[in-house]
Amino acid sequence: MIGRMSLALASLALTACFDRISAPNTDVGLSVWATVAPARLSVRDTMIPIHIRVHIGNPSSEEIRVVSGGPPYVFTPDPARSKGLIGGFRIARDTNQFNAGPNTDWWGQPEYVYAPRSVQYSERVLTLADWKKGGWPVVPGVYRVRGWFNAREGKEAFLIITP
Repeated sequence: MIGRMSLALASLALTACFDRISAPNTDVGLSVWATVAPARLSVRDTMIPIHIRVHIGNPSSEEIRVVSGGPPYVFTPDPARSKGLIGGFRIARDTNQFNAGPNTDWWGQPEYVYAPRSVQYSERVLTLADWKKGGWPVVPGVYRVRGWFNAREGKEAFLIITP
């Protein structure tokens, strides 16, 4: 019974994942989205790990290959102007669309290959203490985590910081 329940839960989780990537949101047929967990923190939660992921999914039944444009790899403050990167994220607020918090870029392949109905992600784990050490003010508000794949922006996630 437990085996069947585990299989059913795994199947449900896999189906939920495929439902999430059912509609591509890039011009190359891939679905890209950011996630952040936890999605709500207090400014006093300085040591709680924040997991930021940029997911890249292929919802189709065909393999998708994307020539990255690198090397050379070009890193810019605006990932839409970068070249060759698999992905990255920027933390945004109303006053700053690209540098309101830590950011990261991932790179390294001349071609990125996505199997049918697959999802890959890159992750960075940081804390609000890391945020402060980097020189970004940690103030209450809503922050947008903007994720990219190879200069293509995906669906954002939100991080709410409370007093």
